[in-house]
Amino acid sequence: MNNIINEDELPLEEFVKLPTTVDFQILLTDRFREYARTRPYLHIGTELASNYAVVYTNERYIDQLLSDLGSDFLSFYPKIMSPLDNASNEISGITPVLNQPFLELSGRNVIIGIIDTGIDYLKQAFRFEDGTSKILNIWDQTVDGKRREGLYYGSDYDQEQINAALASENPYEIVPSIDEDGHGTFLASVAASNETGEYIGAAPKANIVAVKLRRARDYYIRRYLLSQDNPNLYESSDFLLGIKYVLDRAIEYKMPAVICIGMGSNTSSHDGSTMFEEYISFVSQRAGYAFVTAAGNESNAKHHTQGQIENTGDTDNIGIKVGEQGASFTVLIFGPAFDKISAGIISPTSEVISRIPFKSGLEISDQLILEKTRFFIRYFKDINNSIMVGLENATAGIWSIRLYGDNIVDGKYWAWLPITGQISESVEFIKPIPEYTIVYPAASRRSITCGAYNTADGSLFVSSSWGPTRLPRISPDFVAPGVRVKGIFPTGYGTMTGTSAAAAVTAGACALLLEWGIIRQNMPTINGDLIKSLLISGCDRTDTMDYPNIQWGYGKLNLYESFNFLRNNQ
Repeated sequence: MNNIINEDELPLEEFVKLPTTVDFQILLTDRFREYARTRPYLHIGTELASNYAVVYTNERYIDQLLSDLGSDFLSFYPKIMSPLDNASNEISGITPVLNQPFLELSGRNVIIGIIDTGIDYLKQAFRFEDGTSKILNIWDQTVDGKRREGLYYGSDYDQEQINAALASENPYEIVPSIDEDGHGTFLASVAASNETGEYIGAAPKANIVAVKLRRARDYYIRRYLLSQDNPNLYESSDFLLGIKYVLDRAIEYKMPAVICIGMGSNTSSHDGSTMFEEYISFVSQRAGYAFVTAAGNESNAKHHTQGQIENTGDTDNIGIKVGEQGASFTVLIFGPAFDKISAGIISPTSEVISRIPFKSGLEISDQLILEKTRFFIRYFKDINNSIMVGLENATAGIWSIRLYGDNIVDGKYWAWLPITGQISESVEFIKPIPEYTIVYPAASRRSITCGAYNTADGSLFVSSSWGPTRLPRISPDFVAPGVRVKGIFPTGYGTMTGTSAAAAVTAGACALLLEWGIIRQNMPTINGDLIKSLLISGCDRTDTMDYPNIQWGYGKLNLYESFNFLRNNQ
């Protein structure tokens, strides 16, 4: 008798390890629960707040799910996120707060969540004066081992295990978690290093809960035409579960928490409407929680353009320059759901892919006849009319995506290429526009979104993303130091430039406000909205500029002035 095992019916902890397993994010409606009940190949995994969940299935079923459920129920694919990096405490008003004897703030009993490339827990910067670790927990999604109930992959380690590793001659035998990239370690040091001198963190006594993200699944890397050689590709589903891990630890320890998000993506509608961004907004309304998001480094990357089709029957072209032979990439195009826009493609050698009529869920793919390029066109409709165009092994030269106004009410459209680091530097729009370059998930309505500026000369960091969002909403909220910010890598001391560094500075400032409000009971109801308001109130502004604006938001972060505002307005 043969014992044939059906992979689709394996326990979830085994099913998630299969190379053909994929995940997606869902709103758990009654309709979806009934749909899943009769389909053993659907595994409902971790349930998040507000009826959101991460669900797992085999990749061969994903297109059928799209067809059955429609994009009103399914956030069709996870977004692929990457790190946003390319004297800060003093200039941000943090050092004066740390040195103010009547405030006595240092971030103590506050959690800073770092969901990134990991953390080098051996660094002295992450220890208290008695030698014990500031790190309460690490969830390493890449190391398969012992983990608490509710985690279906990876390993997690508590403070006792980390302290045992620090005391051991072979620490990695106890806690085998390594930050090979260094991005997560650096952000943690900027936010919460306990070193003295110029490498002290913004909240030096804060605790840390760190999540090391696993690399995105090959299915989605192929789906988005991203490079298999890029190690810094992470799924928003894993990031969401990392957020839940941090929030669960905050509840367990009865501590407030701020989560620093130093990664981003362009694979969204940039209006804050994704499940991830709505989840951030939902949690940010709770007392004791805040999210800081990096605005992105996309303003001069030439990865955004936009236009308008004036009337039904008109057309418009999006020009894309491909500077090297063989580049692969996707273009995402969004317009209002009440418009109907379809697409075709014109290659550099004038080969024409005629208009593909719009139908939600439709995917057309083929090989060009005279070129080695493969293309696809996919259509989706939810609150947006969405088009994804993919070019694999693209011929060098000028490509055009021709948009057809099938039924036009408004006619505006926006288009994005992948963010810097996810696409060849040779690929860019012919007519780029720096506005609307705030990345996902920084377009969330209730996140604290910060751009970056150069403290050396007071100028805006040249790549700091510009707002507004498509909501529309003014963004960023403000800017923080983000050029040559000093911090600690696994290999030693160094600097980083980018809005992720600015986000880490801001996360430390938020931790100090949470300590003041929650731990000291000065404002027990303080939440992400209130923290954002307080930080905006203290921003430095000049007389030569109108605020808010789409480059600087409400000005430059100055935490000390936020406390002055509180003193003068009680």
